[in-house]
Amino acid sequence: MAFMKKHPFLHVDYHSTVKMSPAETRQLDKWLHMAGDVLKYLLMKKGIIPAPKIKGLHVSLLICGDSRIRELNREYRQKDKVTDVLSFPAHEDLRKSGYQGEDLFLGDLAICHPQTKRQAKKFDIGYFDEFIHLFFHGTIHLMGFDHEISLKEEKLMEGWEQEALKKFSEIKKKAR
Repeated sequence: MAFMKKHPFLHVDYHSTVKMSPAETRQLDKWLHMAGDVLKYLLMKKGIIPAPKIKGLHVSLLICGDSRIRELNREYRQKDKVTDVLSFPAHEDLRKSGYQGEDLFLGDLAICHPQTKRQAKKFDIGYFDEFIHLFFHGTIHLMGFDHEISLKEEKLMEGWEQEALKKFSEIKKKAR
């Protein structure tokens, strides 16, 4: 189990079942740290979910290979195929119920390392650009959004993803 560098708002416990170099691990940590700033922005400034007293988010993250993500997808979604990200929310729907505590455990994410690489190549972007997109996509699912419900829900979720990626890009530029 690894933990990202201390962030005042986001705490990510992550475990990788795929080999990552020390440089990749440092880059992942750096980008997850910036993602914390984005998630704080989405919650505190944009009100993605009602959580007036929130002071911190917690997410558990598994970075795995094709066979593990396929197994999870088959077991929990009855889809026998490789996918890029799976979300396992700790709460039924934070959008409706809101959250009254200070520290919020959102749930578990699984991101497929090889699928992320394939998609990055397909979209002609860097691995970590695709990874962070999947991280935001999965985290937005953890908050209660689901693009598979309806076209309206898909547009809403897509809007939050774009907002997250736009803010991430701004933060990334400042970090250079």
